[in-house]
Amino acid sequence: MSDSLSESGFDLDHVDRLLTTTRAVRKRLDLEREVSDKLIFECIDLAEQAPTGGNDASRRWMVIRDQDTKNELGRLYAEVGTLFINARGHLDGTGHPKERVVSSGAYLVENFSRAPVLVMCAIWGIHDNSGRPGLFDSAIPSAWSFNLALRSRGLGTAYATMLNNKSDEVAALLGIPSGVTTLVCFPVGYTCGHEFSPAPRRPASDITYFDQWGFTRNRPSIDGSARIEDGPGVVVEIDTDARPKAVWEVISDIGMPARFSEELVDAEWTSDGDRGIGSTFRGSNSIPDVRDWDTNCIVTAWKDRETFEWRVTDAQKPGAIWRFDLVEQGGGSRLRFSMTIGKENNGTAPRALKDPSQESEILRTRRLIHKANMQRVIEGVKGLVDG
Repeated sequence: MSDSLSESGFDLDHVDRLLTTTRAVRKRLDLEREVSDKLIFECIDLAEQAPTGGNDASRRWMVIRDQDTKNELGRLYAEVGTLFINARGHLDGTGHPKERVVSSGAYLVENFSRAPVLVMCAIWGIHDNSGRPGLFDSAIPSAWSFNLALRSRGLGTAYATMLNNKSDEVAALLGIPSGVTTLVCFPVGYTCGHEFSPAPRRPASDITYFDQWGFTRNRPSIDGSARIEDGPGVVVEIDTDARPKAVWEVISDIGMPARFSEELVDAEWTSDGDRGIGSTFRGSNSIPDVRDWDTNCIVTAWKDRETFEWRVTDAQKPGAIWRFDLVEQGGGSRLRFSMTIGKENNGTAPRALKDPSQESEILRTRRLIHKANMQRVIEGVKGLVDG
């Protein structure tokens, strides 16, 4: 048996390649090559194997080939997609993080009706937030399986949902009865080339929480419990209405957390020159009725308006790693504040390692304190920039 085969007999190399390279395809759709009904049927048959809530067989599919109908759907799609066209005009050539996706979206708006075939996934029922199975929760897995089936056969598509903003017009055009909800309309075609790469994404260790929201670990635990060895940490996040520039001016001020945190009393730069990687500062910390101490901090990541990371005491053997990450979100920003407890050079690790039976609880208690303080910090930042 091949080393890449799983216990269930699947070739993991092939499966993982399919899962990591099924991209939204817009500019690389072959708009000239025909797509057969046979292939569409194959992909829908595979998609219908997806799980459904309550085994409800309510999904329906529409295949649109008539050019006049595609043109009308393209017109409706363009009415909603004007924002991509306008945004492209502002972002082209700027190097903005969203320049490529906006340009790709604008291309699809302009060429939606030229796709060899449009395939729509719909479902009997109207979503009423009742929590009943068989509606969106049952259709979305099937729709994604349709994407995977296309990819495995050399075809591609994009998960296009903007026609949902024109549901009445779409229903009238396609003769869809009341009581049916359309979810997504896929522009389907062969891809120009077959090589697609995994997209840059945050690793699982950054976005997976254990037992408490925001409790992270850098490495998988052997027994599932929290251990110093696994790099336990905390993440808090908040959305603001302010642009990244305004938020950055606050978070790159090292004295800022002291205004909101109950632990950090003050901070001041101890290095001269430009701020950035290698710069140092000193933080004065205090836990009421416990102890006070000073910490030397080294900046280990600094990207203007995006990332500010510092390590406490020693860059190679840090007592803790603290980090701000900032991304544009809609018309504002999302601020992420994270920390990782070090294996040494701090007061927590010795206490946690002294008694393995108490290690997990000690880390839980310490992280709850960190989480509360970190939450106060990001809420304070939001108050400053949004106020």
